[in-house]
Amino acid sequence: MYFSFERRYKMGLRKRIFKRKVLILSFIGVCFLSGCGQEYGSGPLSEAADNRVTEENDINYSENMAETEEDEEEDALETAVNMKEEYIRYNGNDEIDLLRAMHRCASDGEKIYLAYGEPDLYVMPMGADEHSRVYIDNPKEMDICHVAMDPYGRIHLLAADSDGDEWFIWRLDESGQIDKEIDISSHIETKQVPLWFLIDKEGNYYFQWMMNRNGIIIDSEGGLMHSFSPESLEIRWIYEAEAGRDGFIYLVYGDQSDTLKIGALNMETCSIKKEESSFAFPGNETFSEMSMGTDTDFLLFSPYSGIWAYDNEKGILENRKTIPDLNIPQDTYFWPLTFLTDGRLLLLERTENEVHLKYIPAGE
Repeated sequence: MYFSFERRYKMGLRKRIFKRKVLILSFIGVCFLSGCGQEYGSGPLSEAADNRVTEENDINYSENMAETEEDEEEDALETAVNMKEEYIRYNGNDEIDLLRAMHRCASDGEKIYLAYGEPDLYVMPMGADEHSRVYIDNPKEMDICHVAMDPYGRIHLLAADSDGDEWFIWRLDESGQIDKEIDISSHIETKQVPLWFLIDKEGNYYFQWMMNRNGIIIDSEGGLMHSFSPESLEIRWIYEAEAGRDGFIYLVYGDQSDTLKIGALNMETCSIKKEESSFAFPGNETFSEMSMGTDTDFLLFSPYSGIWAYDNEKGILENRKTIPDLNIPQDTYFWPLTFLTDGRLLLLERTENEVHLKYIPAGE
């Protein structure tokens, strides 16, 4: 059985490629190559990706289930931080596949689930050197363009047809098959793949397209709760988004004065808790990855300054590892695939002839 779920939130969706030698130029150039804002309409989603849930089994997000799950979730959150660094040569059939999975992966502590914009899902055990295919009963051959994990350890997929006209959310059971399907086609007004696809503790879905464009919030049954934009949130940019330990969606954003801040999003009122702390970075800092931490609330990755840890209660941001600390060779493209539930960063390094999977400890 492919799916052995732990009681954890998903870890990771947003990624970019960077080059060690000329970091800023490579960051800008490769972001375009990775297909940010890629549209449907000119063929299968797999091509677009290369350029950038039976009600009986429904997840019960009521207080009763939350109480039932609480102990298991707390146990999972106490997972020990893995301080082992690993360096593995990737031997998959197509080395570009892993690049196509950026913004489209999740980890449950044992495996990494990858969406390549194809009708099937892929899985790669942690520490493995290649992935395998998960065959999903998908008669329409919808393209799987996103994967996320809810607070109760279930995989949710965002799927669309090749023209970008039909959009569905699929929740998978433990055998890896669809046990709930939600049609959200009427709420999607673009053919672009969203940059973020997240789930909060109530089962609501958060979508956003690009950093400075509009987004939507959809409830657990597919109803539209809110449409929003940075302007409606009274901010300028959204740099990163992720589900936190408390089950809320958190945003790293730039306010009207371009000060970088972090705050929880109230999904009911569609507003940000502005009392959260702000923090300043040297130069034009930004993030390319944000995930719930193991020994901290959040781990963040910056292509300019490395790995950061954020303590939400104390409002403290700590630079745990700089880019030089990662020991990335010159002339090597690198890409943060995701932070794992054991507290490590999974980094991809790509040279002209090889791709390596580098597991980097991000704990103290």
